[in-house]
Amino acid sequence: MEERVIKPCHVFDHQGRQYVINIEKMSASIIDVEMAGVIKKLTSDSAAAPDSHLKERLKKLELLSEGAGQSPKAGIEQEPIPLVSMCLFLTQSCNLKCVYCYGEGGKYGTGGSMDEKTAFQAVDWMLEQSGKIKKLHIGFFGGEPFLKFPLMKAVVEYAEKRAGGVGKDVAFHGTTNATLLDDEIIAFLKEHDITFMVSFDGTKELQDRQRPYTDGTGSYDSTVPKIKKLLEAMPKTHGHAIIVGNTDPQTVKDALMEIGFSGVSIMPASRSLLTGKQDNAKQARDTQHLIRDMEEEAEKWITLTRKRDSEALKNLQARSALYDGIISLLHNNKRYHACGAGLGLLAVSCSGDVYLCHRFVGREEYKLGTIFERELNREEYQQSPVKGNTLCTACFARYYCAGGCKHDNAGSCGSISKPSEDICRIRCRELELAAAITCRLDSEDRAFLVDLEILPPKPCPFDF
Repeated sequence: MEERVIKPCHVFDHQGRQYVINIEKMSASIIDVEMAGVIKKLTSDSAAAPDSHLKERLKKLELLSEGAGQSPKAGIEQEPIPLVSMCLFLTQSCNLKCVYCYGEGGKYGTGGSMDEKTAFQAVDWMLEQSGKIKKLHIGFFGGEPFLKFPLMKAVVEYAEKRAGGVGKDVAFHGTTNATLLDDEIIAFLKEHDITFMVSFDGTKELQDRQRPYTDGTGSYDSTVPKIKKLLEAMPKTHGHAIIVGNTDPQTVKDALMEIGFSGVSIMPASRSLLTGKQDNAKQARDTQHLIRDMEEEAEKWITLTRKRDSEALKNLQARSALYDGIISLLHNNKRYHACGAGLGLLAVSCSGDVYLCHRFVGREEYKLGTIFERELNREEYQQSPVKGNTLCTACFARYYCAGGCKHDNAGSCGSISKPSEDICRIRCRELELAAAITCRLDSEDRAFLVDLEILPPKPCPFDF
């Protein structure tokens, strides 16, 4: 990879205002045009290192941290990270045939379903791999996991009993297309407090086109009533949609909120690692639509906060693309990994093979072992991209993005450590817009958002 200069801060312009992000401190400030010019000159790739006087000036302005410009310290963990979350593939088959499915129709290459013996072995294996960790998580995946609902019930009963017997607690979650929901399933989910995210693509036109049944018929009309029944019982259920091509993100969010979801999220389609096909619909990701939507959202945060419009703000939070960035900067949070893949999170296929995460199931090169063995080959994933990837190390959004989704990286660029340009563009703009929001919120604005429980209060550094 090309060597890039590691800069202490990032200056940008938004709507005529100049902002600076202190990268190491994960904080942001509004600055004047003159100071913006000084910082840009000092941090340009061709600039000589600033002299001691200018360094001191930047430090006084809290724009240069001690050690800024050096490679971030985030190396390989001394000991393997315990397993805290397991994605369990009850089946590798599906009753839908989504046009963008990265799992090759839910088969993930091999297809098949898990038997009870393997499922119980996976639970026992997780308890052993978790070490001293007391709170564990099991996610049900597929394919469509409710195709194996009887097995799901058996796993929940077994895991609760086994975990309780060794002084641990296990929580359950999963992802579903909602097509098989019925009263029995919904009652079971509520009884055991199992949270399921619903994959649904918005309007009838989009849902029927992008997520048809295997026979080609649309899934919207048959699924929406089942989703609404789930939301009546579990109103906090989250809806998630995939964006293909130049679909308007706001249209999708509005459609999901109209169905009744209290929280929604969207994501551009990723290329499948299983088919190897150059699908134009997946490759031509229209980031401009997503960025335009985020820029409009940024202004809404300011306008609605100053109007003290509580209801509209809660609605905005539920569909926000910038919320995580706002919290990161207000709380000065630094991330060293984009997710837990290969760290505290692993996926188990229906045959008992262990993979980096649920998206990599079926790809032999990302197989880390099996649940019938104690050792896992995951050392290479312990190192943070913030340190180990020169492209990320020099990026101003490194502590926010932390290298991006490994699966999307592999599908877009052929390497889990090389993020795609379009996703980089989105993540960088997310952080810039989040910075613009946090800088324009005064102390009264922030107090109002905390009182409204839109923003969590900043944790005390002495709380453990």
